[in-house]
Amino acid sequence: MKIERYQPKYKQAFIDLNKEWLSEMFVIEPEDVSMFDNLDELIDQGAEIFFAIDDSGVALSCCMLAPLPNGEWEIAKFATSRNARGKGIGRLCFDACLNCAEKMGLEKLLIVSNTKCEAGIHLYRKNGFTEIPVDRNLFPFERANIAFEKILRK
Repeated sequence: MKIERYQPKYKQAFIDLNKEWLSEMFVIEPEDVSMFDNLDELIDQGAEIFFAIDDSGVALSCCMLAPLPNGEWEIAKFATSRNARGKGIGRLCFDACLNCAEKMGLEKLLIVSNTKCEAGIHLYRKNGFTEIPVDRNLFPFERANIAFEKILRK
């Protein structure tokens, strides 16, 4: 298992991993489709995506660090293949995003989620994220019913 930064060859894996979990738990919303369709633009704006790649070259998990329109940054599109869940693989991608944010000198990170995503919420809290109100202007997803922030530096 290795962690790799985004490469164009992983674009479809990013989309597929996210569609898989979104379809299992919710519905794919227009904002999701927009993010998938504009992934190259997000990368050009500084977004970073990390993948957990198994020994055969298959992406098992991904997590994105993305700029928001207001200048803040979020961790988004955190997904793990159903066959790889519960093995700590997703955490490797999540940790890579946190480390990248710290190296970039970001002041804080935001995450929006849903209370059904218990494993993710546990991971966020364990890593020092605190609950904040959901900003519907930044996060118009219908499924978004919980949000978090982590102050990285003051």
